[in-house]
Amino acid sequence: MKIVRINIENEDIQFEEITPNSKYLLRGARGLSSQIIHDEVPPLCNPLGNENKLILANGILAGSPFPCSARTSVGAKSPLTNGIKEANVGGRPAMMLARHGIRAIVLEDISLLLKLILIDEYGIKILSAEEYKGLGNYELYSKLKQKYGENIGIYSIGPAGEHLMKSATVAANDLEGYPSRHAARGGLGAVMGSKRIKAIVIIPSKTSKVKMHDIKKFREGSKPFAKQLASSKEVFSTFGTSLMMKGMSGYGGIPTKNFQMGSYDKIDNISGERLHELVVARGGKKRLACSPTCVIKCSNLVVDEQGNHLTSSLEYETMALNGSNLMIDDLDSLAKIDHLCDDLGLDTIEFGGTVGVAMDCGKVEWGNAEKVFKILDDEIRNNTEEGQLYSNGVKIIGEKLNAKRIPQVKGQGISAYDSRVFKAMGVTYVTSPQGADHTAGAAIAGRVPSQHKNYGELTENENKLDLSFELQIYTAILDSMGCCYFIGPSYENMEIIANAINAMYNLTLTRDDVIKIGIEIIKTEIKFNNKAGITQEMNKVPEFFREEQSEPIGLKFTFEKAELENFWKRLDEHNF
Repeated sequence: MKIVRINIENEDIQFEEITPNSKYLLRGARGLSSQIIHDEVPPLCNPLGNENKLILANGILAGSPFPCSARTSVGAKSPLTNGIKEANVGGRPAMMLARHGIRAIVLEDISLLLKLILIDEYGIKILSAEEYKGLGNYELYSKLKQKYGENIGIYSIGPAGEHLMKSATVAANDLEGYPSRHAARGGLGAVMGSKRIKAIVIIPSKTSKVKMHDIKKFREGSKPFAKQLASSKEVFSTFGTSLMMKGMSGYGGIPTKNFQMGSYDKIDNISGERLHELVVARGGKKRLACSPTCVIKCSNLVVDEQGNHLTSSLEYETMALNGSNLMIDDLDSLAKIDHLCDDLGLDTIEFGGTVGVAMDCGKVEWGNAEKVFKILDDEIRNNTEEGQLYSNGVKIIGEKLNAKRIPQVKGQGISAYDSRVFKAMGVTYVTSPQGADHTAGAAIAGRVPSQHKNYGELTENENKLDLSFELQIYTAILDSMGCCYFIGPSYENMEIIANAINAMYNLTLTRDDVIKIGIEIIKTEIKFNNKAGITQEMNKVPEFFREEQSEPIGLKFTFEKAELENFWKRLDEHNF
């Protein structure tokens, strides 16, 4: 495997082999991008300037048959948080990069002209992309497939990335060919836009350059694990993440009316069960894999009444932040919002949070889906002054409107779990080096990182610091493997990960060795953030979570500030 470094300005391309003695051998995906950012990006640099670097990296297990292991991590200094950032995404490209023998692409410097990177059997070319300037992802993908073939892999940005909007995403094509997969959080599409790279196109490799030391031993561990996942996630596979809509509302923790409430009285209209009925009735698709090795298959493809593609996949975070949070109770409206965000290359979480603040301030009427469509398709697409207001994040619009409730941490909007109710999720938002990112340690109902520990009741503080801490460590490991965290960030699964790495690379890692990888990743990210001015004193929840009770269950966020500021001091002491 190799790291490819591309200087966008002078088009110089360098290759760095990852040898058994390389410091990058056990650094993949998030672990690799965070290490390169720490080592090579000036912490105080302008995130949209020439000193920042954009890293697209697959995981340590990429290219193998390990379940759910074909995700890409996109990393850079974030224009949204000004700290270290990683966002990962499924789709086709990660596996295709691995088959070409590439673990990571590092984009350096900036270009004056819009460019496209083409990867095929003959090498890597940098081509003009001026003909694609301003295109949305859907039209872009159509043109790229016409030119390079139906089976290509694509990373791209839409107009939001070209306009350097801080909520911009990096898109990847799904297995059906649509630009529905997004490394969404942190504004990394704006960094790609600052480099002036419109797309990276990967032509399928005829043979795989992925090396497996002992494929028989590898399958002895991965195959039973894959079967267990497919069996245990059967309901999840059928309904997907949208199944959580009614459940989270029932707990009183779904964002409603810009986090003024935690339950939505019209939740049945936009529930996972209702979405399932709609998809089936219209002839859409269910149980879709988000990447080539996915065995959970929790994605869907939503079509309109005429059978035309609307979006894929419509998921919990998008439905909650743009549904209950905005008081929009129509699934077709949510599908259209998702489609427009995918086309523009815009984070649906950050966008829903941003519009929620605007509605709370009276700038937009609650539930006005037509106005939301206009903001997306007219204002953001055309880069108007109003479009800039709605595309640069929750914090910026909140400060400009002098809002009372600004649901963000470290500059990044909070996702679809109320911190007053989901206590450990609140701890993750506040303490993660990534900003308010639920995927950094998703303490959802029923998830425990160890079967031999008691983490207390969901809505109580007891043991929630441990719960968040352990989930964050294990999730950093899964991110670095290139794995979806739905396979389970747990102590038990770290043994399975260790065995897979050993069989693939001819190593003798123990479970403790693998856990140390996660600890070192977190340490690396914290070190960069400290130098960038993102200190532990900034581990703060929005004050309205401390001051206002959640409705209807009447909870506040009550962790001591000192507990959160000192959270990571346990890195060298914690007993797993």
